[in-house]
Amino acid sequence: MNGERNWKGTLEARLSRREALRVAAFGALSLPFVRSAALAQGVAAPVTIAPVTGTSAADYALRLAQLSPVLIATDVTARKGNKKAWATLEGVSIAQVEVPVGGWRAPHLHTNTPELAVVLEGTARVGLQNPQKQWLELDLGAGDCVYFPLGWPHWFRNAGGGVLRAYFNYGHAQPETVEVAV
Repeated sequence: MNGERNWKGTLEARLSRREALRVAAFGALSLPFVRSAALAQGVAAPVTIAPVTGTSAADYALRLAQLSPVLIATDVTARKGNKKAWATLEGVSIAQVEVPVGGWRAPHLHTNTPELAVVLEGTARVGLQNPQKQWLELDLGAGDCVYFPLGWPHWFRNAGGGVLRAYFNYGHAQPETVEVAV
């Protein structure tokens, strides 16, 4: 019972940004460690814990593979884990994308979020346009990531001999996409 009181007290206390990130990464069970590490470092900036929106553990999980893929470009499909598909989601979203050999996700931008793409399988050639209108291009393989800043036009092409699979992560629960003519 004493451990339960300490646990509840830890949860009710305000968290620093560092503590909140650690809790997000390692779960609520890490709070006692996070608290002691933060105190040792002299960190005490307050953070408010997000309100509870779900009613069961299942509300906090989404099986992307079970969602129907949607066509986002010619032959490019995505399974979107956004606010429409996942009611408890707040502030972030994800898309599982497959690009066939020779296919690409044409230039587009997001008006309300940056994007972080992670290549799971295959080879990608990506481009992003900076504010000076210069196209920057690079090649990516499995395990590589690319960051597309908010409002920057970008594209994603399969440059390999097999299907390109990637996760696109967004800093918004419902990303807004605008197609860009080149």
